[in-house]
Amino acid sequence: MKKNNRLLTGLKHLGRKIRPNIQTIGDAFVVLIIVLTVVGIFKFITVEYDSKSETIKETAPLEKTHETNEEPEPEYVPSGPGSTEKTWSKQENECLSLNIYHESRSDSFAGRIAVADVTLNRVDSNLFPNTICEVVKQANMRTNWKGNVVPVRGMCHFSWFCDGLSDEPMELDAYEEAQIIAEMSLRGGWRGISEGATHYHATYVTPNWINDRGMVPVGRIGAHKFYRWH
Repeated sequence: MKKNNRLLTGLKHLGRKIRPNIQTIGDAFVVLIIVLTVVGIFKFITVEYDSKSETIKETAPLEKTHETNEEPEPEYVPSGPGSTEKTWSKQENECLSLNIYHESRSDSFAGRIAVADVTLNRVDSNLFPNTICEVVKQANMRTNWKGNVVPVRGMCHFSWFCDGLSDEPMELDAYEEAQIIAEMSLRGGWRGISEGATHYHATYVTPNWINDRGMVPVGRIGAHKFYRWH
């Protein structure tokens, strides 16, 4: 009996020693659970953030660059019927611009293009000079009292060149448009609109040459009627 009482007393004493340790272990376990929970939440947030970041990276539009592959301005190269590849001088560009301006500045856009086309058709033809300026300034010539060779007034292929008036363009907007048409025509644009015509006249006149043998009517474009040699 005494032995049992002694054993019970020893167990109680041991229990008093162990209880604080058990409480300490329990507290530590609770702290461990809290730490693991916080770590888990942090990892979840980190994974979600990284996932969203990757999604943003994948869906974000690419920035545009300012690099271009622009080709240099092409030379004046005709591509119309009968044309051979060649470059044109600034002077020939000017001669064509003046011819478009003086012959058709009040005409429709198509009419002005057709005048340019006829001018270049003459350059391509063996029946006319082979430069634009020579075609535009072609005329019956005479020697004046000063000994200079000048065109006979009213006897030029394009009347404005020998009408006795200034050739300087006065309507600057119309001349600027003529320059644009000339440049595009010399690059090969709009060639063939006149269907190979080498002659034309205003619709309000009837020149004698329309009855020449081999002259074939092409049709009317704008304020002019067009013809070609057959």
